[in-house]
Amino acid sequence: MMNFIPQIYSDELLYSVLARYKRMCGMVSRRAFLKDVYGESKMLTSIFFPQYLESLRENMPPYSKITVNELIWNHTMFPFYTAFLSKERSDSIHSMMVDGCGKSIENILGFSGGKVKPYSRLRYCSMCYSEDIEEYGESFWRRLFQVPGVLYCPKHGVSLKSTIVPSTEKYADYWCADSDMCSADVEDDTYDEQIKELNLQYIWNVIFLMNSAYKKKELSDVVHFYIDRLRERRLASAKGFIRIQDFVDEFLRFYPADYLNLMQSNVDLNQQANWLRLFVRNNAKNRSPLRHLLVLQFLGVSADEFFHEQSATGKIAVRVNHTPSFDLEERRTAWLKIIEDNPGLNRSQLKEIGKGLHTWIYKHDREWYDQVTPRVRKRKKRSPVIDWAKRDEECLALAKQAVESILNREGKPIRVLPATIRQEIGVRRWFDNRKLVRTRQFIQQVTEDINSYRIRKIKWAISELESEGVSLTVYKIQLRAGFGGDNKEIAKLISRIVDIGHLSP
Repeated sequence: MMNFIPQIYSDELLYSVLARYKRMCGMVSRRAFLKDVYGESKMLTSIFFPQYLESLRENMPPYSKITVNELIWNHTMFPFYTAFLSKERSDSIHSMMVDGCGKSIENILGFSGGKVKPYSRLRYCSMCYSEDIEEYGESFWRRLFQVPGVLYCPKHGVSLKSTIVPSTEKYADYWCADSDMCSADVEDDTYDEQIKELNLQYIWNVIFLMNSAYKKKELSDVVHFYIDRLRERRLASAKGFIRIQDFVDEFLRFYPADYLNLMQSNVDLNQQANWLRLFVRNNAKNRSPLRHLLVLQFLGVSADEFFHEQSATGKIAVRVNHTPSFDLEERRTAWLKIIEDNPGLNRSQLKEIGKGLHTWIYKHDREWYDQVTPRVRKRKKRSPVIDWAKRDEECLALAKQAVESILNREGKPIRVLPATIRQEIGVRRWFDNRKLVRTRQFIQQVTEDINSYRIRKIKWAISELESEGVSLTVYKIQLRAGFGGDNKEIAKLISRIVDIGHLSP
């Protein structure tokens, strides 16, 4: 059971709260930490969609009054990613987070197959970080900054920065937003004013989704709303049939191509089924909330207005009574003849042979069609057997190159960790496969403990100051190394390094 609960900040990810708790307790073992927090040592963890929150709540101290519902709505990514889902599906995701489902909720929501991906690393605002340190003595990971498409801090108007902390791993470790991960240095804005203005408007809509109560809409109601607004702009007919080419052209005039690329929503005009054409159709395809907000912004509608609009017309149906002018048995006989003459063909191939006939039977005589029409499935090819010894040799070479690159990189040193080695190579957690024996041994040998890393940063800072001709003081070294000026433990470490004569590069 947890001994205490750290102060929980507004908009703080639950992951961040637990990371600060782990540091305060001085826990090193991830397994022991999970046992303390959840009562289980082996489980999937997620930065965006944590599970087994009822178990977490039961392990909190008796004096804690926070509820599971508050954790989900105020400290996870649930409100953003479920905003445009039906109530039924949102409630299902909510239940998975409360009781656990043993599966990745991110995959259930379509993260792996979707075109709009979450940021792979946690992000922060340098000015928020500085203010947090001054006010609280520590900083934390904010939910808003992890939302895809959020490029700026709305409070300070500065662009966000990425860290080395991975955000989408199933067995994520717990990293604090401290001086090892963040800095107070503000980078120059690389985007023009139009992009900034568009993005800040997008961010205010995101904030509404994250912090407001509103009634859920079914997908059909959402599509009907879009059709009504397109009709008002004469981009749809009176009956609700969308003038799709006019819609696409207007959309691309509204958003610069560079901005759409930043928002992972480039519209390929050479592709008939691009995302924008499919978006306003009433189909069951996953739609990213980011793209919903892009369409609403184009239509001049805020998220607040959208969710408070209760009535929508959509398409106005035109009823036509179809009376077939041909004999059903004749059609069935003709279709059976096609099947008989073309043994071994699958349904798609049979359709090509009898296009018009297939269309009618499929529509008007579906049950009979399914009974007589064969399904031919091709066997999947077996994956080739992996030569793990060879793979291990290749990965070991990559790991050695990555470590050398990290250690010789110009600028502030980066800590040599399994995560930074993988990042340098550009691979994911598969690189930690147990069959890569020599690679794993090498990574364990070169992984820097926190004290060695601090010493390397301090020596780098000393070298930088000396090269600039700046007189050395503990305070200046501490600031240049990025530790802040109030860390007494670091100040003592710098003094020891200076005393034993490590001032020269």
